[in-house]
Amino acid sequence: MAMRPDEFYDHALAAADSECRLPLARMTGWDISPFEPEGLLVAPLRPPVVPEPARHGEDPSECSVCPRRDEGIWLDDRWRLTRIEGVGVPLVLMLQPRDHYDMDDLPDEMAAELGVLTAHIVRHVQALPHISRAHVYRIGDGGAHLQITSYGGQRSAA
Repeated sequence: MAMRPDEFYDHALAAADSECRLPLARMTGWDISPFEPEGLLVAPLRPPVVPEPARHGEDPSECSVCPRRDEGIWLDDRWRLTRIEGVGVPLVLMLQPRDHYDMDDLPDEMAAELGVLTAHIVRHVQALPHISRAHVYRIGDGGAHLQITSYGGQRSAA
């Protein structure tokens, strides 16, 4: 059974320090981590907000992604792929449905396409010179329009 927000907050506070900060994740100590642990801080815990505030674009008429449905470096009838510029990694691509969907209401046929498209994007990104790995993730707290992000990590100069 999942914890209620107040139970989870209390559970997290028990592991936090006197400033309500959780310890750094183990990954910050790995050789592949992009962070130097010295000076890196985890943000202090904040109490849960119940109910959660609405995300941007919950109402499709207010979605900032939908008007750009015909823009991208690749399009088909249902999907669009865009490039995100000005970030600290060699390549960031974002796959989005052209119509307003999130993961929980994505039709099954499109969900199957999402898996195939994501695998193809990863293969293409990793085939680029100087890219060692492609990573894929979904972030959904900021907006209600599904966005699957793929980025390519640069090979180490060894």
